[in-house]
Amino acid sequence: MNSSRDKGGFTREELATLSRWEWPEVGEHEEPEPLPEPVAEELIEPPCMPTAEEIEAMQKQAYDEAYALGLQEGTEQGYREGLEKGHSEGLEQGQKQGFEAGYAAGHGEGLEAGRTEMENTRDCFVRLLDCLDEPLARMDTEVEQELVKLVIAIARQLIRRELKTQPDEILGIVRESLKLLPASSRRVTLHLNPADIERVRTYLQQDDSLPRWKIAESPDITSGGCEVTTENSYIDATVEKRLGSAISQLLGGESAYEAESAVS
Repeated sequence: MNSSRDKGGFTREELATLSRWEWPEVGEHEEPEPLPEPVAEELIEPPCMPTAEEIEAMQKQAYDEAYALGLQEGTEQGYREGLEKGHSEGLEQGQKQGFEAGYAAGHGEGLEAGRTEMENTRDCFVRLLDCLDEPLARMDTEVEQELVKLVIAIARQLIRRELKTQPDEILGIVRESLKLLPASSRRVTLHLNPADIERVRTYLQQDDSLPRWKIAESPDITSGGCEVTTENSYIDATVEKRLGSAISQLLGGESAYEAESAVS
């Protein structure tokens, strides 16, 4: 016998080929799940790198889009800012033009109203003067007195209105009064209403051609007039004096004297 066989009569090679026997399973037999079919892997091609021309084209497209967007936003923002600034400047300019136009219109209307009032007053004077030809002396005297009172009252109102609409009228009066003084005048003093002092001082400080002067506050002097005194001279340029002189030229004679007395 071959010595490689064991007691069962099998060789080692034959024993290696045998498998273990197991009891069969009793019950329902489950079918084994089929194995999933292998999926063929899709080959992914590596991306192609863009060329220099494509990169330049993309950069130009991005620049153009950003430029267009920036241009639109800048235009809108500039429009809004320009609208606001234009509205503000237009409002300011409109207010200025409106003020100037209103001032000019008001000044013109005031002058026209003054002319109309003067014409009406002249007509009234003519009618009253016609009454002076009546034979009754008493009536003539009464009419003449009433005429003087009327002239003074109207003149006062016109002068007050003129001084309100033209407050700088005092500057011309002061300048003309100072020019009437002799060149050698010393200690020149301007007597002014307190309301006119600052305006006159500012004006005279800008004119070096006038003689040296000083200002004295005189509340008794009506605003719009002045008195000028020196060592040897006196000039009365008050509103009352100028009004009396104007009425004197208009009426003349004794009426002029009465007018000046009534105004003073």
